[in-house]
Amino acid sequence: MPEFTHLFQPGRIGSLEVKNRIVMAPMGTFTADDEGYITDRTIDYYVERAEGGVGLIISQATCAHAEARAPGRSMLNEDKYIPRLRDLSRAVHEQGGKMAIQLIHHGRMLAVGQHLLKDPDEVKMIGPSVVHLARTGAYSREATQEDIDRIVAGFAEAARRVKDAGFDGVEFHGAHGYIISDFLSPRANRRTDAYGGTTERRARFACEILSSARRRVGPDFPIILRVSGSDYLDGGINIEEVARQAPLLVEAGADALHISASAQETTQWQFLSYLYPDAGLVHLAEEVKKVVKAPVIAVAKIGDPVLADRILREGRADFVAMGRPLLADPYLPRKAQEGQLDEIRYCIFCLNCNREIRRVNFKGNPILCTVNPGLLREREFILKPAPRPKKVVVIGGGLAGMEAARTLAERGHHVSLYEKSDRLGGQWNLASLLPEKAGFAGVTERMSRQLYQAGVDVHLGAEATADLVKSLRPEAVVMATGATPLTPDIRGIDRPSVVQALDVIAGRAQVGARVLVAGGRERGMEVADLLASQGKKVFLATRSQLGRGVIREIFLTLRERLVEKGVPFFENAPLYEVGEKGVYLAHNKELIHLPVDTVVLALGSKPENRLAEELQGLVLELYSIGDCVEPRDARDAVVEGAEVGRRI
Repeated sequence: MPEFTHLFQPGRIGSLEVKNRIVMAPMGTFTADDEGYITDRTIDYYVERAEGGVGLIISQATCAHAEARAPGRSMLNEDKYIPRLRDLSRAVHEQGGKMAIQLIHHGRMLAVGQHLLKDPDEVKMIGPSVVHLARTGAYSREATQEDIDRIVAGFAEAARRVKDAGFDGVEFHGAHGYIISDFLSPRANRRTDAYGGTTERRARFACEILSSARRRVGPDFPIILRVSGSDYLDGGINIEEVARQAPLLVEAGADALHISASAQETTQWQFLSYLYPDAGLVHLAEEVKKVVKAPVIAVAKIGDPVLADRILREGRADFVAMGRPLLADPYLPRKAQEGQLDEIRYCIFCLNCNREIRRVNFKGNPILCTVNPGLLREREFILKPAPRPKKVVVIGGGLAGMEAARTLAERGHHVSLYEKSDRLGGQWNLASLLPEKAGFAGVTERMSRQLYQAGVDVHLGAEATADLVKSLRPEAVVMATGATPLTPDIRGIDRPSVVQALDVIAGRAQVGARVLVAGGRERGMEVADLLASQGKKVFLATRSQLGRGVIREIFLTLRERLVEKGVPFFENAPLYEVGEKGVYLAHNKELIHLPVDTVVLALGSKPENRLAEELQGLVLELYSIGDCVEPRDARDAVVEGAEVGRRI
């Protein structure tokens, strides 16, 4: 067991003593009701993280001004919201937790979800200057002195409400291209008055918010400011500027600085995916720590408690913030402290938790997690014993099948699982072979271990047939047979030069020097990047838009890589024909010939549901889950496995 010398030592933020150095980073759940009140689901979500042992929870962003409300966000612009928020603070405190509320003004970013509001004309897309936002095409209105005074006062009053609601501190969101961040950044702030023109004057708006809030909450109520250590944009905020602004921010009233990164154009740096190294932003926190005496919180892809302890031990930060790792496993702190590292459900940084938010409709579950199907369904997903144990057969040992089998067994059913290959994991095993996805293999290892611990009778190398199922006489059958790669019906597709992307990833296919990758979604972009890294001349073609359906931050990162490696991509260019000396694409309805040696297909999958059709009417209960119903994401497969495991 590793020795945690720093992670579980108490720490202080202003007057607040925190039991350990783990901070839950603020993450939007978008579970507020239409009026901006938090819901029971929000409370359940935070209570479980408090129970899991985190030192300090910082809530999702809460709107401090009516003019800057955003869909799905909770509100704190009026006293009427205090009683419901007091329910939350009380519930967290009952679990021994500490909690701060993050306050936000979205500024020009309101354009993203404005159309979803009941009264979209009431919002004010204000910024320090008139700046064009590429994501929406909208221009912000330059803030007047009246605007600035109103926003500063609104933040201060909201901070007072946070204190009145019984919370332990407040954080102001000054990162990621929202209004405070825009004032700090030379790219967004082009003013020449007292609020712009120099590094110090660009910090004035944030300093006025901090000092005004300090007057309203008193000297002993902790105030945290979250800022971007870099925008990762030419002309944007950088760590040199932040290091000059940080002492001013502390002097104005910040008890701690929380160092993230990105503007809205570069959110791949805010949400570090599996494509980035662990702790990829800690160097920014480290630079800020050199210039201030107040505690500094590091954040971004710190999911391993051993790594977190090392960051603290090396003096690079005073606290470490974990966001998505606590979505994946709310009990990560407790498990780490008790030495149960193998029991942690580690985040794989796939960013699937961002996918649902991008739909911005907030119906059903606003965020989902690949490894934690109970996210935001904490009360609903408490396992209950089966009313009557049944004999259940699960066919398919991929993620959906394993989750279903384990859940069924833990509820008391007698479960047998049949997998035709010699190992569990299905196509997830192949995905884990990509260099950046090596950490994905831990999901299969953990789920396999838990499967056996639950008492599931696992049969590997055993292909299930209708006759076998009938001979077993199960009371219920769960089909999780997955999917097979899709092959288009075009001329020349049967040539030996045509291979599947999964075979390339697995090293089973020979690839020539010049390659066309057909398919512009995540797998196609990943394989194109992989082959280009090997020195191949790679072309990428897709029948529609590049990156369609890919999580934005992953798309931005992969697209940058392809551009850097000189990979040309053709949109609206479906594969038309494979010839002896290359391929034809129907590029914008005109044929274009590319001389290539190998064609790699990354065109998606089709359901493998033949056995399910044969079993119709032969068993009392038949359920199909995962890709054998419709090829989707691993996240959906795990959720469906968990749901059917609770239904039988």
